[in-house]
Amino acid sequence: MRKLFIPLLLFSALEANEKNGFFIEAGFETGLLEGTQTQEKRHTTTKNTYATYNYLPTDTILKRAANLFTDAKSISQLNFSSLSPVKVLYIGGKLTIENFLPYNLSNVKLSFADAQGNVIDLGVIETIPKHSKIVLPGEAFDSLKKAFDKIDPYTFFLPKFEATSTSVSDANTQRVFETLNKIKTNLIMKYSSENPNNFNTCPYNNNGNTKNDCWQPFTPQTAEEFTNLMLNMIAVLDSQSWGDAILNAPFEFTNSSTDCDNDPSKCVNPGINGRVDSKVDQQYVLNKQGIVNNFRKKIEIDAVVLKNSGVVGLANGYGNDGEYGTLGVEAYALEPTKLFGNNLKTINLEDLRTILHEFSHTKGYGHNGNMTYQRVPVTKDGQVEKDNNGKPKDSDGLPYNVCSLYGGQGQSAFPSNYPNSIYHNCADVPAGFLGVTAAVWQQLINQNALPINFANLGSQTNYNLNASLNTQNLANSMLSTIQKTFVTSSVTNHYSSSASQNFRSPILGVNAKIGYQNYFNDFIGLAYYGIIKYNYAKASSEKVQQLSYGGGIDLLLDFITTYSNKNSPIDIQTTRNFSSSFGIFGGLRGLYNSYYALNKVKGSGNLDVATGLNYRYKHSKYSVGISIPLIQRKASVVSSNGDYTNSFVFNEGASHFKVFFNYGWVF
Repeated sequence: MRKLFIPLLLFSALEANEKNGFFIEAGFETGLLEGTQTQEKRHTTTKNTYATYNYLPTDTILKRAANLFTDAKSISQLNFSSLSPVKVLYIGGKLTIENFLPYNLSNVKLSFADAQGNVIDLGVIETIPKHSKIVLPGEAFDSLKKAFDKIDPYTFFLPKFEATSTSVSDANTQRVFETLNKIKTNLIMKYSSENPNNFNTCPYNNNGNTKNDCWQPFTPQTAEEFTNLMLNMIAVLDSQSWGDAILNAPFEFTNSSTDCDNDPSKCVNPGINGRVDSKVDQQYVLNKQGIVNNFRKKIEIDAVVLKNSGVVGLANGYGNDGEYGTLGVEAYALEPTKLFGNNLKTINLEDLRTILHEFSHTKGYGHNGNMTYQRVPVTKDGQVEKDNNGKPKDSDGLPYNVCSLYGGQGQSAFPSNYPNSIYHNCADVPAGFLGVTAAVWQQLINQNALPINFANLGSQTNYNLNASLNTQNLANSMLSTIQKTFVTSSVTNHYSSSASQNFRSPILGVNAKIGYQNYFNDFIGLAYYGIIKYNYAKASSEKVQQLSYGGGIDLLLDFITTYSNKNSPIDIQTTRNFSSSFGIFGGLRGLYNSYYALNKVKGSGNLDVATGLNYRYKHSKYSVGISIPLIQRKASVVSSNGDYTNSFVFNEGASHFKVFFNYGWVF
């Protein structure tokens, strides 16, 4: 009998229970939303310092302005300095302004240092036209007159004037002066109107040795183009990027005065790997810091425009320390579109190398090495090619490949990580002085960091400059100025103020569940379900919405279960029809809570415990219960609008429970 009873008992436990089935339910819930609202305001206060200047309007200036570059004779009398492209002179009671720049400069302040070294503001000029020469009577400026009145008549005093942008200058004027302020090398350039002494033989001209056969007078166009090119070149050589590129170059710079073209054994050009042959005397390998110092020394250049010289450029340096030089190029070598392409932003090294090559000559470097040419060996199948005379071939326009020298065991790292590095690929390294300088030049063009942006010169207004500056009556005529006040400095302070308040707000919403309940017997079972909830609250006058979704499992304990059919009197079991049940439930649910407030959404996950009472009548199911978050955490929503920031921090935890009332249907 025992053997028969135990299997029957097990079978009874595995038999499907009448209370099993899929269910859906929905209902209302309410609870407590607690947290903190913080409102923050950012305050900005600006303190300006003002100054009143003598102000010269544009129409006043235009009456006293003429073109700077006119005929060859007047151009030859000009001296350009890279330290003062806007030159201000005070001679014979007249204030003369020479603007060598191709820009109309707006609201430029003139100042000078008096005999005691005090900086005195002279005035502000509304517009200094491009490539203009302006003559103004010195008596128009009270501060200038007062400074000279204090000087002993037997004391020699030559004031040094400075032109600077102001806070009301246009963006381009401020950009130009910002780039000019970074130039520390003084390149002085004279515009030669005669055949230079050291060009007398015209060595590359086969037409003979006549005075005019290899040069031509400057024109306004060639003077402008020569000036623009030399100013930008000095800005490149003075830049931090160029100095770093020379010092970090992963190859050697070399130079020798010996003849490499006719005697290959004397060549000191580096190989394809940027290193000289071991047989080359180390005296021809240049110190990199020495190169930087040499190119940043003061130098005076006699500029020449060549004509029918047989070459694109000629140059040499002379003087005790290479502080003087003569540099000439053909006029077509100055054309911006040849140098920088049709977009005026892309360097053509084949043409730009002329000015770099010749300027390097003025610094004392020759053709043997990689300071005036790149002279990278031409290789084929790993071997250096040779010409018909058996001489090794070299060429400009080729890179070095230094990969074998960097990154290996015991080798230093390839220098690609310093700021603004031009070295990105060890197999494609810009070669020699020309390659490095052109690469940095291109980088500065891309950054709009050079004084002259050739691409925007066409946007400048062309003023009609026809004043007769040699007329004494004009120079000494009364000049009416007006007083105008400008902001000279501005200090901005930022601070914030905030206010916080706690809130405890009722929250009301709905929930819906769908799942399956499985009873093992009339007393115990499990329910598996998915759940979605929506709740709404008003916290500190702001609307807060909460959308939650997740899943859970409940343990079902029914204390009372009734059926409509009982066993027959003769103890024969009949089919039972479930009638009702009453019990408790408890379980865990994982929820992802999304808070929507201040037009922002913030999500937060939590684990809730849920418990309550179940009553079921036939298919209808009624539940009342409570859900309690187990994890203490905070969810933040932050919204910013201008100077204002509004934020909510919602608390989640055991004290932030919800009570729910649900009705459901069991299928």
